Amino acid sequence: MLGFGLLTCTLVLAACSTVARNEPASAVQKPSVAMQDNITAQAQADDTSQPAVATATQSSPPIAANPLLEGLSPRDIARIQADAKRIYGQHWKVVAERSRYVRARILPILKDMHAPQQLEVVPVAESGYNPYAFSPVGATGLWQVMPGTATVLGMKAPKGYDARRHVEMSTRGGVQYLLDMHAMFGNWPLAFAAYHRGPGSMIRRLQRHPWKPEDGLDKLPVPPVTKTYVRGILGLSVLVERGVWQFPEPWETHQVALDGPIDVNQLAEAADIDRDELYRFNPGLNHSQYLNKQVVLHVPDFMMQPLLANVSQAAPEYVRTKVRRGDSLSVLARRHHTSIHDLKHINPGLTALLHPGQTLLVPAGRLNSASLPLNPLLAKGRRIHYRVRSGDNLWTIAKRFGTTPRAIARANSIRNDKTLHPGDRLWLLARAN
Repeated sequence: MLGFGLLTCTLVLAACSTVARNEPASAVQKPSVAMQDNITAQAQADDTSQPAVATATQSSPPIAANPLLEGLSPRDIARIQADAKRIYGQHWKVVAERSRYVRARILPILKDMHAPQQLEVVPVAESGYNPYAFSPVGATGLWQVMPGTATVLGMKAPKGYDARRHVEMSTRGGVQYLLDMHAMFGNWPLAFAAYHRGPGSMIRRLQRHPWKPEDGLDKLPVPPVTKTYVRGILGLSVLVERGVWQFPEPWETHQVALDGPIDVNQLAEAADIDRDELYRFNPGLNHSQYLNKQVVLHVPDFMMQPLLANVSQAAPEYVRTKVRRGDSLSVLARRHHTSIHDLKHINPGLTALLHPGQTLLVPAGRLNSASLPLNPLLAKGRRIHYRVRSGDNLWTIAKRFGTTPRAIARANSIRNDKTLHPGDRLWLLARAN
């Protein structure tokens, strides 16, 4: 979690919070199987073609209608508005522009779940509306959900997707968590504090220091960083409600289901679409190639026609595969129905000396043996200086951050079997997956 002094300078690049970051996922009451299935099914069924424009005007409802502020004094409301301006003002234009890629898919979900529309500001505080944001403790996505919390909330994505980055799945999971916290604590300031710290921590604090909104936000019984987080969200809701700041009109998208094999990069190039723009509309994709399964893309109107016109050119000619122990050029050639000559032709500099884990290009005929390339916005990764916690080892850290124990060991010049101790520091290149 970033301290107050670092909060403003990291909004654009990194996450500012983590769902229940100080507690294991087991601290949250696990929903029923039906509820878990509903989160996933509803996310998959969300209609992304509905208009979702919400810009403030002179006819905006009075600030008293904002349920997030219920019970707060006018003095508190004035102060949190000033706080939000100070914390987020420098980055608001960038964050608001980012929201255009996903906000049209968030607003209908808030309405469907009977959640306050003002919750649309939570991703500003959590991720700067960047679904690729990655926190130093392993949370990712618009709503900055930890892997364990995603499991407890029933956020299940098909193979090849990440539910925490998927707009609909992560929104349903994050909003459900917030609604649960509101039901548990009875008001939104405490719900946001519990979202930030975990419900168990808040219960213990409230047992020692009971609090209600009428007591004032200065007396909220949480550490300064959580208090700043809560005040920031509440202040953002005031600024948007009063029209001081406005979200721009979001881009509506439509779902397009494409049968594999599909190379998303190749499709973007053939359609003359900016590749990274396509992935900004589709942050849930883990890979750039979907070979033997259907891929569902969310596409705005201005991309639709060129994309559909060039689908036939999106099948990859070559795919990547990894050399296995015992492989030789002749074994690889037989496995992929090609020749040693062709393998050398499409892999310049290839010699007979192979080693396990080596990556080669092969014809796309045998799709099941391919090693799929990453979504390019994930492939860039994010360098993190991670502090080892109790119970950590290289395998658990690698799994949390989408890398490998070998890569972490190599980056830190340590053995693969090194024993880690709480407080140790490791450099790693994090990729959500």
